[in-house]
Amino acid sequence: MTDTAETLNPLWAGLLVEELVRNGVNTFCISPGSRSTPLTMAAAQNARARCVVHFDERGAAYFALGYARTTEKPAALICTSGTAAANYLPAVIEADRSRIPLLLLTADRPPELRETGANQTILQAGLFGSYTRWRFDLPCPTRDIPPAFVLTTVDQAVFRACGPDAGPVHLNCPYREPLVPGETAGGLEASISSPWGDSNAPYTAHAPVRLGLDPASANRLCVMIAEARRPVVAVGQLNRAADRAAAAALAALLRCPVFPDVASGLRLGRPDPSVMTHFDLFLSSPEIARELQPDLVIQLGGPMVSKSYQRWLGLHRPARCVRINSHPERDDPGHLVSWRIQAALSQICEALAGCGTADNAPNKGVDAWFERVRDCQERSARALDRFFSAHHDLIEPAVARYIAGAVEQSDGLFLGSSMPIRDAQRYASACGQGPVVFANRGASGIDGSIATVAGAAFGSGRTLTAIVGDLAALHDLNSLALLRTIKTPTVLVIINNNGGGIFHFLPVSSQTAVFDPYFTAPHGLSFKDAAALFGLPYAKPDSMDDLKEAYTAALEQAGATLIEITTGRAENVALHKVIDEEVFKALQA
Repeated sequence: MTDTAETLNPLWAGLLVEELVRNGVNTFCISPGSRSTPLTMAAAQNARARCVVHFDERGAAYFALGYARTTEKPAALICTSGTAAANYLPAVIEADRSRIPLLLLTADRPPELRETGANQTILQAGLFGSYTRWRFDLPCPTRDIPPAFVLTTVDQAVFRACGPDAGPVHLNCPYREPLVPGETAGGLEASISSPWGDSNAPYTAHAPVRLGLDPASANRLCVMIAEARRPVVAVGQLNRAADRAAAAALAALLRCPVFPDVASGLRLGRPDPSVMTHFDLFLSSPEIARELQPDLVIQLGGPMVSKSYQRWLGLHRPARCVRINSHPERDDPGHLVSWRIQAALSQICEALAGCGTADNAPNKGVDAWFERVRDCQERSARALDRFFSAHHDLIEPAVARYIAGAVEQSDGLFLGSSMPIRDAQRYASACGQGPVVFANRGASGIDGSIATVAGAAFGSGRTLTAIVGDLAALHDLNSLALLRTIKTPTVLVIINNNGGGIFHFLPVSSQTAVFDPYFTAPHGLSFKDAAALFGLPYAKPDSMDDLKEAYTAALEQAGATLIEITTGRAENVALHKVIDEEVFKALQA
């Protein structure tokens, strides 16, 4: 084989793709381009690779993010050089903050063209800064470096992306021309000595990292829980099924109030009696928030949607605040944490199960505290049941409540940032089926919502329902092209209140001169023609009964359906206040 780019480019690209597949990364999200020709052809020609092509790199990156959320393994992104790679940044930030594995393969011009004014050439190495778990600028393919270097680089990249502190990894891949392989290109296995060429295993295997809890810390945690008289366990967003199962086991083990985020896996469905599904509501009551002053707070998992929970913590600043997570970052915006534990949630459960049989069993003597919090929970639930039983208008809280309860247990529910996830957190009943909830709450942006939904549906193969706002939908409108390729029933519910409805809940809403044009950004658009443009079935219900009929029909057909619901922003704020006042009255009765 001659020593030219014509043969070495396809060889290195083929090794890279093959080693990714051997590591279980078999889905490639490709955006067309020239400099990425070696990578694209390698993925297209690998019999075990699945390729998804999308013209927009930003949408492709969010598709990969949604895929990883549901499969718990990364997809690989392939793009050409220049600003194409820069379009990955919003999804990279979300993957970093949400700790979702992502692999970025950005093709690049060779080093001799950088900082020369060469076309479509930017400084791509380190482009994503501190948002990656690992980054590596590969050399141009050369005979001076053994091909095994490519394999060990890929193995390290997958290991770093999928570790306990999962996240994005960037491999920058420069290629010299020619980019199209010649007739003599090939021979992947022949370039590497056995046993790699004779197997389907990675070149370098990495043992999984097990984050345990040492006996002294386990005992300290048990004693701390046993001594507490007003303990609370808060459970934030959890990405992995194993973590959701461990959190549910922990809730059943400890007889203390558990405050579940809607993306924790504990908020929807029929949870353990210790799970207080409406804590966000009753902690919004100043009187109840003052009364329920904790002496120990243990928070697991990612961030919490509830602002009332954050205000409650800031108001009382419990002497003992324990933060448990599998990554090393502090996750403590209020600077409240007095003890931080880095460990797998399964290890925490094992430690507490072991101390639960001791003489100082957890939570001895906290029955009165538990029953008072439970009473607030039940009063809130009954007040919501009365309100929604008496009011059948098509309002945003009712939409979130109905959809959250209608999604089947084996299916998925994506909640968009801004109002949809807040309404589900606050008003959804605990009597639904308990689906797996997905949300881009790492950086809480509205970017890439539709693409995330498409990737989640593609990766899971299950029925998926999503609720997003109109600005989020407009922001990612071209990702309807991805949604149209999904074969399983997928329902996209767009709440169209003609602008940014969440701003009506903020102090800036009083600034009438600038509020509408500069903050809510009314657009006067409907999504009917957008659905037609991308060939998606469309419905626009006018009542709750119409919504139920349209949603049921959408679940019965393959592929994606767009359901648009129009509401009024000002009326929505007023209705939220009415609902909350009904709950506060019930709490004081």
